[in-house]
Amino acid sequence: MNFQLCNTALEIPKENFIYELKIDGERILAIKDKGKVDLWNRNRKTNELQFNKNEQYPEIVEELEEQEHDFIIDGEIACAKLEDGINIFNRRALQTNPFKIKMLVERIPIKFYAFDILSVDGKMITDLNLIERKNALNSFLMDTKHIEIVPYWFNFNELWKIVKLRNLEGVIAKRKDSTYDFERSNNWLKIKNIDTIVVNCLGYKQDSKRSKFGSMITDRCNVSLLTQENKDYYLNNKPKKARLRYYGVYPSGKLRNPVFLEWVNGKGE
Repeated sequence: MNFQLCNTALEIPKENFIYELKIDGERILAIKDKGKVDLWNRNRKTNELQFNKNEQYPEIVEELEEQEHDFIIDGEIACAKLEDGINIFNRRALQTNPFKIKMLVERIPIKFYAFDILSVDGKMITDLNLIERKNALNSFLMDTKHIEIVPYWFNFNELWKIVKLRNLEGVIAKRKDSTYDFERSNNWLKIKNIDTIVVNCLGYKQDSKRSKFGSMITDRCNVSLLTQENKDYYLNNKPKKARLRYYGVYPSGKLRNPVFLEWVNGKGE
């Protein structure tokens, strides 16, 4: 079973859409069958279910097993405090040692943020429209300490103010009358919280996970240089400032997903 995925919005969709927070965590299908719960994530390259995540998130499994109904629920597991972001969450998500996971349950509290329901008590409801599925989700799932139903807004600007105030990842726009599609479509659109900033250039290092041209060290992050031209310009001119695009800020103050845009004031005059 695949997941429904988002396209990137070229403009804010206004008519016939609702809006949810874009949550920064791990996409999960929670499947409860005859009282037994399995948490499955997806292989990002194939969009197929790949790994069972029960051992990573025992508190989520326990509270889902206590729910009255069987179901298939689509959602995201992330930090209970969304502002903590993906770098904190990954300490939980990537941990495989059972003893350390048990310790991290209290140190890094998480939640399963449920935003769609595909099946109730063995009956698939993916052919219902989104609002009908939302109503079913609210009827059949109870919020608990580690489970939260994602609210939605009818006014984009109201939710966007919250995203900016709390420095969250962005917004998902969803067409109200759409069925659940097991593929990527324009029925779900993502609007990322994108900003630009001018940073101070501090140095260069050859190794970069994202580019063979190395990365530039700045006072806010390391950013990959994606062309030979940019690498040569930096090494030959030693510019003091550069403009970057980024998607949010980690609690440490480092920029998330920085992308080099341009040099500022040439050599830094």
